[in-house]
Amino acid sequence: MSHNLRCIPTFSRKAFSHDLLCLHSFNSNKSHVDYGSQYLLSSAVAQDVSGPYHLPNTEPTAPPMELVDNVTGAESDGSRDCGKNSLPAQVDLLSQGKHNDSTSQQNEWSIPPISEHEAREAFLEYAASKCCYRTAPAKHMVVQNLTACNTYRYRLKTFTENRETYPASEPYNGGFVDSPDVAEPPAPWEIEVDAPPLFTDCEMHFPVPHTYSVQSCPNCHGSGKAQCTRCTGSGKVCCSSCNGSGWQSVSTTSDISSGFCTFCGGSGQTRCFHCYGRGWVHCARCNGRGLLLYHSELTIIWKNNSAEYVVDNNCGFPIDRFHEVTGKEILCDENVLVNPLRSFPEPEIVRGSESCIATHKMQFASEMRILRQKQTVELIPLTRVEYEWKGKSDSFYIFGNEKKVYAKDYPAKCCCLVM
Repeated sequence: MSHNLRCIPTFSRKAFSHDLLCLHSFNSNKSHVDYGSQYLLSSAVAQDVSGPYHLPNTEPTAPPMELVDNVTGAESDGSRDCGKNSLPAQVDLLSQGKHNDSTSQQNEWSIPPISEHEAREAFLEYAASKCCYRTAPAKHMVVQNLTACNTYRYRLKTFTENRETYPASEPYNGGFVDSPDVAEPPAPWEIEVDAPPLFTDCEMHFPVPHTYSVQSCPNCHGSGKAQCTRCTGSGKVCCSSCNGSGWQSVSTTSDISSGFCTFCGGSGQTRCFHCYGRGWVHCARCNGRGLLLYHSELTIIWKNNSAEYVVDNNCGFPIDRFHEVTGKEILCDENVLVNPLRSFPEPEIVRGSESCIATHKMQFASEMRILRQKQTVELIPLTRVEYEWKGKSDSFYIFGNEKKVYAKDYPAKCCCLVM
């Protein structure tokens, strides 16, 4: 059987800290399988199996909710029984791990104000990028006021691992069958796998050991043969020369007459070249063997889930535009599980962090394993520029480190005609 990797970046066995090592351990009396890349299965192998198959593990493949939420009863030594359907409590890792809290000094929580020259250059570049905007307002405007409306953006990234099993099959070509009689199949969370780098999306597929069984192919009922779809099993098809009539026109120098089709001999049918006249072809599912090798396939999905909250300072700027730009990172906190930023000086960020963390816990803790969380706070520059041009007052905004411009109403638009 072929084993292929579907999608995987470069792995590192040391991608996680010591706090996470117990995530990949289980009892020594259980099946311990260390897969390398040579054992990975392509997703093309997994398919919807309509026939009988052996799937010994029918219990849920996600970690139980109580193992994540049991905060008070956690032991402090970090030892856990990672057996079937058992995961280490997340809170143990949180209490032992050190927060990678990188916070800028308070005096660094400031951004130099935009000068009038910078505002004019940004506005000019904005107008020049639009095919229907004249640059006259940007060149000749009179700047009246520059108002700093800087704001904060909170971001939470939760790196999760989800495991599910699916039935898969492939043609059986003989040989050893790793059935449940050989050993007890491991639960999905017992299988050791090298994880990708933190906060990197990845999907991998593994065959679950000791879940193999041989069954008759449901498509051909074990015969290895399937009816030819081109001739519907007759072995003959309509003659393409006479269109099945058995006659064809014969032209001479003086007359046109009809005669037997020389291609089909007047029968109107020719041998089917798809099945060579047999009426059947080899079954594509079992490759003509009549037998399929069934097994359970483990699908592991590592996903970087993000949530963000932007403080709206009610200055008239649409906050959904902030996703286009970056800001100045003033805080970065990373751990297995992070705590809300209750000591942050901006109350909106405190509420935003509490909301995002609670939402991610509700979404992911009961269905998958949370491997790592990271929260950051950015100070995003935002300046409101009020100006006058041709006796009319107007305004625009400059936002982000990229100094992008947002202007709701540009005063000098022209009409473009597409020929």
